[in-house]
Amino acid sequence: MGAFRVEMTPRPAVAGVQPGAGTTSSRGTAKLEMRFAGTLAPRIVALGQQLPNILVALLTPAALVALAMGLWRVGADLDWAGVFPITGGFFSHWQVWIGLSVALKMLSSALLAWDSRARKISEENRTTF
Repeated sequence: MGAFRVEMTPRPAVAGVQPGAGTTSSRGTAKLEMRFAGTLAPRIVALGQQLPNILVALLTPAALVALAMGLWRVGADLDWAGVFPITGGFFSHWQVWIGLSVALKMLSSALLAWDSRARKISEENRTTF
């Protein structure tokens, strides 16, 4: 019958990892959570600053697609274009598509204006302190 021998050897600190960082004590867990919070917080703030620009970049093409669908429906009603794929229901009317296009573009413009005002206020607050 064989016997196993288990020894605990200290590991060297590699790439800035402190010995005992992987412990399950509450103190070690708090340190680990603080490290993650320290690296995630700036990324979340940066994403929050870029979010209005991302939404504007997505809303503008959506407004153009809605306008194209509305113009297609007008063309289909006047027999200038092919058959419109939506033949019944709320979205079968050209007014809905063009109204949706206008609303999306207005939302995009308002979001862009709000973002520029927020950035201006933020810069003013930074320069006063």
